[in-house]
Amino acid sequence: MIERPAESLLQREDKGRFAATKDLGDEYVFRSAPLRSVALRLLYFHSGQVWSLKQAVDVMGEVQPGAKLSDEEADEIVAFLNSLTGQLPKIDYPILPTRTVATLKRSLDK
Repeated sequence: MIERPAESLLQREDKGRFAATKDLGDEYVFRSAPLRSVALRLLYFHSGQVWSLKQAVDVMGEVQPGAKLSDEEADEIVAFLNSLTGQLPKIDYPILPTRTVATLKRSLDK
C-alpha cells in the first residue's frame, strides 16, 4: 500500500495533483523526475527537504512498497542510481559584446 511521506516532507501549500483534480487520492501526488544523473541533483522530492540520495531511497522504500529497506538493500539501490550518472555535455555559452552587456545593465537598473 502506498503511504504518505512523513509530515516534515510535505508542504501544506502544495498538494500536488490534487490542485487540478480535487480528488483526495491525488493529494501529494507529483510527477516523478527522470532517474538519469539523479545522484547529481541534490535536494530530493518536490519539497527539497531531503539532501541525501540514501535518505531518499529509505523514504521511498517505506512509503511506496511499505517496507523498511535494510542498509544493504538501500546501498544497492543507491549504487544502481549512481550508475545512471553520465557525462554532462559541455555547454559553450556565447560571449556578448561589451556594448550589449552595458545596454542590458542599463535596462535592468531602470
